[in-house]
Parts: sequence; structure tokens; C-alpha cells
Amino acid sequence: MTNRINESKRTFHLDYLLVGIIILSAVVGIMGIYLSSPLNNLDNSHSDIVRQIMWFIISGSFAFILLKLGTDRIFTMAYPAYYILMVLLFIQVLARFRVINISLIPQINGAYAWYVIPGIGSFQPSEFMKIMLIFISANIITKHNVEKEGMLFREDFALFLKIARYALPAVLLIILQPDSGIPIIILISLAIMFFMSGVRREWFVIIGSIAAVLFFGIIFLYYDNPTLLNKLFGGTAQSYRLNRFYGWLDFEKYANDHGHHLYNAISSIGTAGWSGHELKTVILQYPESQTDFIFAVIAQNFGFIGASALVILAFSLDLRLTWIALQTDLVREKALLTGVLGMLIFQHFQNIGMVIGVLPITGLTLPFISYGGSSILSYMIPISVALYTYSEIKNAHLH
Repeated sequence: MTNRINESKRTFHLDYLLVGIIILSAVVGIMGIYLSSPLNNLDNSHSDIVRQIMWFIISGSFAFILLKLGTDRIFTMAYPAYYILMVLLFIQVLARFRVINISLIPQINGAYAWYVIPGIGSFQPSEFMKIMLIFISANIITKHNVEKEGMLFREDFALFLKIARYALPAVLLIILQPDSGIPIIILISLAIMFFMSGVRREWFVIIGSIAAVLFFGIIFLYYDNPTLLNKLFGGTAQSYRLNRFYGWLDFEKYANDHGHHLYNAISSIGTAGWSGHELKTVILQYPESQTDFIFAVIAQNFGFIGASALVILAFSLDLRLTWIALQTDLVREKALLTGVLGMLIFQHFQNIGMVIGVLPITGLTLPFISYGGSSILSYMIPISVALYTYSEIKNAHLH
């Protein structure tokens, strides 16, 4: 049992395995950033490495500060953080539609998703929003399950509306930036939390059917009526996302256009053999190699062995968090970890899958490995809760 124990008997127990996995991921990521510099025609890999190290130091320190504050405060602080992030997202949407002109919000890869602060770096509010929505949803689910009157469809629908009240406005603002990757992560993780909260099985069929119809409908329109599909997406920025989808479905056909990123990455990986090419060799160039395509960088330089090791490392994090979620009886923390696992597992499958051509390119990074401070710092928030939960498990076993 892992119910909260008496404060006088509580001792903090650090999960060395979880911390070790994150540190090893950081080391692999820094190595990947170093190896990616020739692919981007850039000579700033050293500055990127320094920034990445600094972000890990800051994020690690932030996680332990949160541990000192306690999980109750973290869950409570999610609500004001949500509204602050909503304001920041709304300003980005206004910048996208030229309602206001802010130099701190440039257009990057067709989206207005970042605040670029001179001398510091970039900040992506949507990365933090996806985490805050998990915290808020965990609060909602925990309270709802205490108050509900039984396994009734109307009770499940009430829970759905409570979560949607916070999730849908945020998802809409992120889509309008426009960004499709993070909204997909949010919807999938919240759907998993909803399913695992104890709702009736009919919801699996309803939501699963809707998702299947949308996915296969897009593929059908691509082959049968691409003109209609283009109209449904509409707009230049959205056409950019649609072109990436075309590049995934037939990357060889669009090897010199929409699919050249994927074609070049797959070609570089496919010729790497068991142990990879000579370090920092450029076979074919592909952009965003230090972020979206860092798996391709590792696979290109270290071959099948290196790629396999990276897959094992990535999913080791998922397995460790799964073990913590299964062992704890802390209901709110279990709900939170369920959502985080939904995010991480999907992001691992999606990032690796898109690099090898199995899944569409969405611009999602590899957590704790790809370059980027916002992702690292945001994921450290639920990691701090995971560390607390592990400590409570150990305390319960000892006392």
C-alpha cells in the first residue's frame, strides 16, 4: 500500500534508475546534437550543446524545487499556470493573423508557436500547456470518481465535459498557431486518462471509431479527391502541413519536394549497416536534425546497433514510469502518470516511426534526447511527481 504516511516517518528515497535513465538520455542527446551540425550546414553545435546542458541543469534543479514544494502545491498551481499559458497562446494567435505585431513571436516553420527572447532562447507555451492539462485532468478525474453516483453513461459524459472545458480552448489556440503535433499528443493522452478513469466500455468504441474514420478518411481523400482535402485544410500554413502528409504517403514520388526530408533520412539510415557511417559523415542532408530527426542522426552514425540501443533507452523511461504507476495507490498521482505515459509512449512511437517512414511527419521531438529547452523543462514537472510517488512507495514498504 502507498497511502500517504505519517510525516515523522517519511524519508525521501531517490529513484536512481529513473534519474539515471534521464541523465543517459541527456548524454545521448548531446552527442546527437554534436553529430548533427554538418547536416544543418551549421558551426554552432558547441553553443547548442552548452544551451542543452544548461537546460538540463535548470530543469533538474526545477524538479527538485518542486519536490520541496510538494505535489499538492504542484497540482494546485496547474490552474493559474493554465490561464497564464492561455493568454500567451492567444497572443501568438493574434500575431499569426496580424492583429498585433510582436517581434518576439517570429514565424518558424510556418507556425507562430515560440517566443524568442534575445540572449536567452526560445520558449514554447504549448509544451507547458500539454503538461498543465494532464495535471488539471488528474485533479478532475480524482474528484469526479469520489463524487459520481455509479457507472452511468451520464456520469461519464459529465467527466468528458469537465475535461473538455479546459482542453478544447487550449487545443483550438494551438491548432490556430498552426500546430498539429502537440494537439494530437494532448488529445491522445487525455483520451487515455479518460479511458483509464473507470468509464463504461462504450466510450472506447465511440472515440476509437471517430479517430479511425478521421484517419482513414484523410488517406481516402488523398488518393480519391486531393482537391477537396486541400480545401479542408486550406491556407498556406495548413497547406504546408498537408504537403508534409503527402511527403509521408509517397516520399519517393516527392523526393525532391515535400518528401525530401524523409527520403534523405531513410536513405542515410538504410546505408548505415550494423555499426554506422564514419562519425559526422554527411550522406544526404535533412533539416531539423538536432530536433525532429535526431533518431536518424544516431542511426546514421551508429547503425542498427546504435538505433536499437536508443529505442531501448527511450522505452526504458516508459517502463520505469509504468512500474511506478502500477505500484502506487495514490489515485491522483496514478492518473497523472497515466497521462504522462500516454504522451511519452505516443511521442516515442511517433518520432521514431516518422523518421523511418511508418508514421506521418508531425514535428514531434524525442523527449529528453532532442534539442530544446521547453520540452525538457515541461516534462520535468511530472517527473518530479514521479520521483515523489516512488519515494512514497518505498516509505510505505519500509513502514
